Amino acid sequence: MNKLNYSRYIKRPLCLCLIFMLLIGTLTGCTPNPKSFSTTKVSITLDESFEKYESDTFELYIKSDDVGFSAREETSQELELAGYELISLSDYANEILSLNGSEGIKLSQRDDYYYFVTSQTLNGAKYSYVHCMFEGSDSFWVCQFVFKSKDYKRLIDDVYIWADSIEIIK
Repeated sequence: MNKLNYSRYIKRPLCLCLIFMLLIGTLTGCTPNPKSFSTTKVSITLDESFEKYESDTFELYIKSDDVGFSAREETSQELELAGYELISLSDYANEILSLNGSEGIKLSQRDDYYYFVTSQTLNGAKYSYVHCMFEGSDSFWVCQFVFKSKDYKRLIDDVYIWADSIEIIK
């Protein structure tokens, strides 16, 4: 076997192998690995692009380059002192909806939580917000995802998957 034929026999399988690997990578996509974040009261599974930050306002505050997430607890006692008579998660979700000035926005239910989507322009950039309301043992929770509206179609399916992973520890 001469040198020219030998290199041809090596190049062809190597080239086919590289093409196959490229196709597999393209078809399966490169999804980031899941990463869980939690406190003693709430947990969520996002992906490894997110990082947890300390916050005086939120029980849990997490950001990536594209999405921000926050979770805030409101105890029944705090709500009562503020003058609210909320007896159900539905009442709480409707109150959060009305406080956001979201007339005409539909409140929807998904598994064990309610949610609605709004948008707002800040400093010339339009943002989308997905507000999710949960019930704890003696509290209610509002969890919020925020991202640029131009990325809505690319991110919304992931946001719903992430929202489904939220667990309020009772």
